[in-house]
Amino acid sequence: PTAQTVGKTESRALRQWEFSLESAPILDKGAQTSAFQFGIGLLNFSWVHRIIGKFVTSGQPLKHGQARAAGAVSWQSRSRLASCLQSMCEWRHQQPGEGGESLPGTRTQALSELDRVLDGLRRDSVAGLGRGLTSDNHIPIHATDWGYVLSVVEALAFQFGITDRIIKIPRHTTTAKLFSEFASLITRYGWDSREAREFYEEAVVLQGEHALPADAGWVNEFVSTATTYALHGGMHTYRKTPWRLSSLGYDLDFSVRTLPDAGENSQLVVGILADWGAGTPESLQLLRELEKQKPDVVIHLGDTYYSGTPEEARAYFLEPMRAVFGDSAIILQVPGNHDYYSGGQGFFEVIDELGHQEASFFTLRGKHWQIVALDTGLLDSFDLSLGVGSGKIKEATQSTMTFLPEDQVAWATHQLKVGKKLGLKTIVMSHHQLFSRREAVGAANSLLRQLSTWPDRLARTYFTEEFDVSSENLPGRLPPEVLPAANTRLLRQFPPDLLEDVTAWYWGHEHSAAVFEPFAGLKRGRLVGNGAVTVPRDYDIYGKSAETDGTPWGGHPRLVNGSLLSPGDTFWPLGFVTITLEGEGAKAR
Repeated sequence: PTAQTVGKTESRALRQWEFSLESAPILDKGAQTSAFQFGIGLLNFSWVHRIIGKFVTSGQPLKHGQARAAGAVSWQSRSRLASCLQSMCEWRHQQPGEGGESLPGTRTQALSELDRVLDGLRRDSVAGLGRGLTSDNHIPIHATDWGYVLSVVEALAFQFGITDRIIKIPRHTTTAKLFSEFASLITRYGWDSREAREFYEEAVVLQGEHALPADAGWVNEFVSTATTYALHGGMHTYRKTPWRLSSLGYDLDFSVRTLPDAGENSQLVVGILADWGAGTPESLQLLRELEKQKPDVVIHLGDTYYSGTPEEARAYFLEPMRAVFGDSAIILQVPGNHDYYSGGQGFFEVIDELGHQEASFFTLRGKHWQIVALDTGLLDSFDLSLGVGSGKIKEATQSTMTFLPEDQVAWATHQLKVGKKLGLKTIVMSHHQLFSRREAVGAANSLLRQLSTWPDRLARTYFTEEFDVSSENLPGRLPPEVLPAANTRLLRQFPPDLLEDVTAWYWGHEHSAAVFEPFAGLKRGRLVGNGAVTVPRDYDIYGKSAETDGTPWGGHPRLVNGSLLSPGDTFWPLGFVTITLEGEGAKAR
C-alpha cells in the first residue's frame, strides 16, 4: 500500500477502536478483552512501517517525504493508542469488584506490558528518528546515497593495502581502526548486511575530519554545493532585514522578540548546543542530557549534516527536538555553513514550522539581558574552494573567512547599541568563530569565493562590498598570504567600541569546546562546537595552529586555566552549555 493509504487505514482503525474504548463500561468481559487485544494488534499494525522500512508503489520506492510522513503518523498513532490502552487498563483496575480475568492475563501483567511499550515509544521517538540508513529501514535523505557504498569501497581498499599505493595512511589511529573493523564486518557478513550498515551508522559516519580514512558521506556537501550552483544558479535562501521607505532605511526592529523575564527571584535557563544536527546515537543522547537540565529556551548554533537538505533538517533537527522537548518548546537556531550547502531551504522550512523567529538571525531581549544571534553561514556556503596548487592559483581558490552582509551588519550594530542604551548585558551567538587557537578561520580574499557570491548579489539576495577591502586594510594589517588567528572581517564589522559591550560570544564550527581568556577585544570567547561530531583523542583539540598568525593580538588565543576537557578512552567528549540567567547575574556551565 502507499504511505497515504496506510495512514488512512490506521485512522479508521483508530476511530473504531476508540469507539469500543468509549463503550468499555457497558461491554461484557469478553468484549472488553477483545477490545484490548484489538488495540494491541493495532499497535503492531501501526509499527509495520518501521519493520518493513520501505514502501512500494508500482514497483518504485516512495519519495522520502511520503515515507517520513507515514512514519510520523505511525508513531503518533501508536503513542496515542498505547496511552488509551493504559487508561483503559487503569480504569478497569480501579473498578470495585472487577477481577483480573477481564483483561488478558492479570491486571499487573497488562499494566506492566503497557509501561514497557510506552517507555519504548519514548525512546523510539528520538532513536527512531535517527539516521535511518539500515537495510531494514532505508530512507535516503541526503543529497546522494553514495556515502555508504563509497565508504565500503574505501574500507576494503584500506584493509587490503590498495590505498597505500596512492597515499600511506597510518594504521594506529582511531579512524584507521574503525575502518579496519568496518572492513572485517563487510567481508564476514556482506557489504549490504545489517551488521555492516549499523556499524557504519554508529561508528563511521562523520569520521575522518582530521585524519584518513574518512567517511565518504562527506561527499554530500560537495554534491549539494555543486547542485546548488548547477541547477539553482548558485542562489541561496536568505531573509534580509527589510527596507522601509517610511524611514528610508532598514527595519532594525526586525526579528526581535522578548526574552522570557527571569525576574528577581527566578531563573531562566538557556540551553546552547552547536554542530549537533547529525542524527547519530550520541547526538540524540546528548539531547536527552540537555533535556534533563530543563531549559526554558534552546538555541542551536548551526550545522545539520551533511548539507542541510530539507530532509536532513527535518529528520536530524526538527523531529528529534520536538520528540524530546515537545511541540510548544522555544527552539531557535542560526545556520552554519553546512545548512547552506544545499541552498538553505531546509533551514528556513524548519524555523517557519517552529515559529519562534522571523529570519536566520534574531535578538531575544529581556529586562537585564539580550541575546543577539547572527547568521555567519551565508557567506561560507561555497564548499568547492579547495586551495589547490600553490602561489597565485592557491590564493585564488582558497577558503575565505566569513562575514555578515550589509543588512545584517546594520541590524546587529543597532542591537548592540540598543542594549548599551538600555543598560543590558549582551550575549552574542554565531556558528563561526571570532577567533581560533586550533584552526584557520580563512583568508581575506579568494577570487573563486568572490565569484561564488555573484549569483546572490545580482539577484539582490543580499548586498556586500566587503571583498573590496584587502587584507592589509583589515584589523591586524597582515599580508594576504598570512592567515590570521582572528576573523579580521568580523573584527572590522564589530570594532572595539562595539565589542567592549559584549559580555560573551558563543560559537561552534570547530568540533570541540574551549573557554578563552580575553582576546582581540572580546572579554569572553566560548567555543561549544562539540555537539555531534566525535573527535578521536589522538587529535589535540587544544594545540596551537601552525598555519595562523596571532602576532597582532599578542599571540594565539589562550585558554582559561582549569577549563580544558579530559579525553575519553577513544574520543573527546561531546557536550552542551546552559546559561542560567537570574536578574542581572548569569552562570554558564
